[in-house]
Amino acid sequence: MIQHLLGFTIKDWFILVTLIILLFCIHQIRRLKKTITKEVRSHLTPQLILEIDVNQKSLILKNESFFLAKDIRIEDLVIDLDDFGFKKNITLRFNQVYYLRAKESIKLQFKAFDKNQELPPEVVEKIIFHLVYANFKAKLLYSNIENIRFSCVLTKRKDKTYIEKIEPLDNAELSSKWLKIPP
Repeated sequence: MIQHLLGFTIKDWFILVTLIILLFCIHQIRRLKKTITKEVRSHLTPQLILEIDVNQKSLILKNESFFLAKDIRIEDLVIDLDDFGFKKNITLRFNQVYYLRAKESIKLQFKAFDKNQELPPEVVEKIIFHLVYANFKAKLLYSNIENIRFSCVLTKRKDKTYIEKIEPLDNAELSSKWLKIPP
């Protein structure tokens, strides 16, 4: 093997070194292309946020970006309510939002459940007041205008709601996460 390598001419070494440099450059170009694609997609990400409107007795979903969000689904939200020493776990199930334009907000339609039993509408209105002080995490699944799907985790602490993370979903994650949500 070493004898064979020593038998290379300068021309052979030049070709070998050029080939190695070419392969390295191709690898770098592919890596940079992925980085650029990821960066461009991150600028096309709709940013959704939940707000509690006590005056309207509702939960509001806002699109704070300049891009359309569509096929918005919110996973079941389990909220621990601790009121007057009694602890209750309430599950909120949201209806799908088909689209939300840039800088638009919408009143969310949802049902509240206590141990798989639906609560009456007058009780649901009262739950909104308790959500002001509750801490929770909400998971949203949605897509943008280019059908790139995203998973977003919103966290509410005290009286502030913020985006914990937004990440694009690939098709493998999509099949397991997207279909778990009830219609």
